[in-house]
Amino acid sequence: MNVEVLVPIAGMLTGTVIFVTIGWTVRHWVDRHYDSRRRATGEVGGEELARLTERMGELEEQVSGRVLDLEERLDFTEQVLAQSRERPQLGDR
Repeated sequence: MNVEVLVPIAGMLTGTVIFVTIGWTVRHWVDRHYDSRRRATGEVGGEELARLTERMGELEEQVSGRVLDLEERLDFTEQVLAQSRERPQLGDR
C-alpha cells in the first residue's frame, strides 16, 4: 500500500474516534444533568420506585406489628387497673 492512501484512512479513523468520544461525552453530560434535575424535582426511576415500594411495605408491616403490641399492652394495663379498683384496700375493711 501507498502512503498517499494510508494518510486519508488514518485521518478518517482519527476523526471518527474524536467524534465518537465527543458524542459519548456529551451524552454522558446530558444524562448526568437530566438525572440531577430529575432528582431535584422529585421524579423517581423504575428501580428506585420498586425499592421504595418494597421498603414502604416492610415499614407498614413493622408499624402494624407495633400497633398490635401496643394494643395488647393497653388491654393488659386496663385489666390490671380494673382489678386493683375492684379489690378492697387494707384500710377499707
